[in-house]
This record gives sequence, structure tokens and C-alpha cells, in this order.
Amino acid sequence: MKPMRNTFASLIFAGVFACSTVAQPVVTTVVNRASYSAVLSPNSWVVIAGYNFAATSLSAPAGSAPATLGGVSVTVAGLPAPLVYVSPDQIDALIPAQTAIPQNTVVPLVVTSAAGKVTYNVRLTRNAPALFISPDSGQALVFDANFQPLDMIEPQDTVILYATGLGPTDSSGRVVDPVEVYIGDQKAQVPYAGLAPGLPGIYQLNALVPPLATDRIYVRSGGWQSNIVHIGIPSGTNTANVQGTINGLYPSSDPGYPTTPQRPCVGDNDPGPCGPTNVFDGLSIMLHAGVFTVSFDVVPGAGPFSVAAVGEAGGSIISIDPAAGTYTASVTTLTPAERAGDYSSTIMPLWDYSSCDWKSAMCQPFPANIVPVSRIDPYWARATGMLPAPNTTAAASSNVFLQASGSLSGSRFAVDAQNNSSLSLFGGIIQVPYGPFDAGVSTFSLYVDGRLIASKGLPYLLSQRAPVNFGPGSFF
Repeated sequence: MKPMRNTFASLIFAGVFACSTVAQPVVTTVVNRASYSAVLSPNSWVVIAGYNFAATSLSAPAGSAPATLGGVSVTVAGLPAPLVYVSPDQIDALIPAQTAIPQNTVVPLVVTSAAGKVTYNVRLTRNAPALFISPDSGQALVFDANFQPLDMIEPQDTVILYATGLGPTDSSGRVVDPVEVYIGDQKAQVPYAGLAPGLPGIYQLNALVPPLATDRIYVRSGGWQSNIVHIGIPSGTNTANVQGTINGLYPSSDPGYPTTPQRPCVGDNDPGPCGPTNVFDGLSIMLHAGVFTVSFDVVPGAGPFSVAAVGEAGGSIISIDPAAGTYTASVTTLTPAERAGDYSSTIMPLWDYSSCDWKSAMCQPFPANIVPVSRIDPYWARATGMLPAPNTTAAASSNVFLQASGSLSGSRFAVDAQNNSSLSLFGGIIQVPYGPFDAGVSTFSLYVDGRLIASKGLPYLLSQRAPVNFGPGSFF
């Protein structure tokens, strides 16, 4: 594995280089090696960022992952972690598959180097799905059935993806927990999901490409969603005179919606936790809801195609069959109970990040998976109140669906306030980790017949764990 080159590194390391006056090793954060998210699990590759690790950069010999590399070793919950790369400010390690997850999810990660020893607590989940990307293009790392790299896919292709963090496996190496693969925002058939032969901590996903609505690929496992990656797809010639817009309901583009932390996350006498101080801070879930309009002409002789308005947690997918003169639609939405903060019927444990001790990473759960009404952001409440009512459920998921169908009326198709309005609003929930970032960006995108028509990114705040550790038991 190559060393990371990511924007979070410069942000976190800057404070370390400016303030560190000790020679002890420092751990600033630990993130998933594939997604750079703080979602971590046993048998997932991680990047340990910090200072005073190895004397120089060193990669493990090909095909090996020793417990000690360049005088550096790592243990997780007392178990030695295989290493593939070390440098003065970075370690690439594998959380051992045998690592037990306690009820509070927190385990100690210990780095030992010539400079000394440091302990940094990490939060673990059973599943932490993350897809690897091409280090050259930044696109999805996708191969054909002959293991040749692909930069474009088409329906009915058999493709191979590589991931980490997909959880326990059986004696044959197959994953034991359900894994859903979405290609082009459509659920794909997955004949094989399991460990890649000869590659510790790397999972192989063999999938059959479904009809494509977008260029996005992602994976869901254990209530967590992976990073969203992109791949080239063919665009069709079934439409003309296309117009469209897309925007966020939550995060909101409203000028009053807060987009910057109200209190710094690291500073003198800062009691933690970090981030905004209002009472709506601190949920371990995030709503992503959007609204779109679209209109276009269906050209004579057009074949089947899709319209997709999508966000980080679902979307509105409309499949159009010009020959039959019909359409079907699937719109992500929430149940009435979830809109009121009740997630007791889902698999997601809800954590109250405003309760977290940022030194130990210990947090308290919301009792019965219910968020008090007083903790629901008014922008969140307004957005969920606008979503359509569901008529289809999804097993063990916080997201449900409105399924709809209808007939085309002439050659012009539109979704707006006057036409097919129930399809124009969508929203869903995803889990978010307690990690080193104080903000994220929610991207909403509109596709028509494989072409990106409009896109908008909106910032939102996250509960941030203080990123700097200055030796055993000491933070600043």
C-alpha cells in the first residue's frame, strides 16, 4: 500500500509540528485506509497518523505484513497488528480480525517506536465497509473477470471490486454478514463476497452490473455505508432538451443553516466535546435530503433509460420505458417514527456524541435508540416533514421507500411542483463516526440517461474528536 496523500493529513499534522516539544510518539488520528473515514472494524486496514514513529519511510517486502517494521510495532486490544508501511508520521496497519469489540466499542491502540510508547483509544464496529480507489485516477478500483482494470463499465458486465472492513468470514473466506453492492445506484447481484486470496484484510466483491442510473458505486454492510466512488459509464441518446436543478433540503442552502463550528475543537482548557455548542449537535446519524426538478423530451425510437436524483443516503430513481409508455420510480424516505427521532426498529445503535469524552473516546448511547425531540435540529425536522410517505419497507434499515409507477403523457416528461411532485423529494439516514473532522460535504447530483445534469455540494457540521495526543494519557 502506498502512503496516504490526503487533505486531512496536512490539517492534523500542522498542529503537531507547530506545537510538539516532546520526542515521544504522537497519534493524532486513526482512519480507514480505503475511505479515510473514522469507521473502523476488525480486519480493516487503517492509517495511523501522527509524529515520531519510524526514523525513515519503509514498506514491508511484497507479500508480507510483519508485526514490527522499521522499529515500529502496533497492538490493538493487546493483539499485534500486521504492518505494511511506516514513516516518521504515518503507519499503515491491519486491525487484527480476532479483535473483540466491547459493549462500549472502545479498544486501546498502542504504538511503540524507538521514541517510546503511546496509547490511543479507537472505536470499533463489526462492519466498516470501505472501497479502494485507484491511486492514479481517484476513480473506483474496478476490474473485469480477467482482473484487467476498467475505467468504464456497462450493464451485464461482471466486475471485481476490492474493499476492507466487511466483517467476519466463514471457513471458506466468505463474509457472514449481508453485503449490498450498489453500482450506478442500483442493487447488484453479488455471486461472491469474501476475502481476496493471499491479501490479508482485503475483501473481493464479484458483482454483475445492473442497469445504470449513475456513475456511483458504494457498499452497505452492518448498517454502515462505504465511501461513494465513481466509474465511467456510457451516456445514452434517448433524450433532448434536458433541463434540471438539484438542491439540498438537509444539509440546507438556507442562509441561516450553520456551516462553521461555533467553538474550536482544540484549545486551552477546552473540556470537549468539540464542534458546535447548540443542543442539536452530537447525533451519530446524519440526514441527507434533497429536492430536484427535471424536464426533457423523449426522442423517437428511444430505449429504456433512467433519471436519478441522488444524495449521500439514497435518492429518487425513475426508470422510463418509452416503448411501453410507462415509468416506475423508487424514492428513499423515512417512516413517521423516524421523523420523530425513533430508530428503535433499526439495526443502528444511536450514540450521543455530545456525551463523548474526547480523551478516551467513550460515548453514551441514546436510550432505546430514540433521539429526544429537543435534540432534533429544526432544519432536520422541516426537511423530514417534506418527504413523501413510504409504501415499502426495507429490512433492518432506517431508510424506506415510496414505490410509484405511471404512464407517459406525450414525449415530454417532467418532475416539478406541478408534475410528478411526489418524486421530487427524497431523503435518507446514514451513520457517521466520531472522528477527526469537524465538517463534511453532502453532494447532490442529477443524472438523465447516464449524463450528469446538475450537482451541488453543501457543507454540514460533525461532532469532532480532538485530533492531537501528546503521549500516554496527555492531550492538549
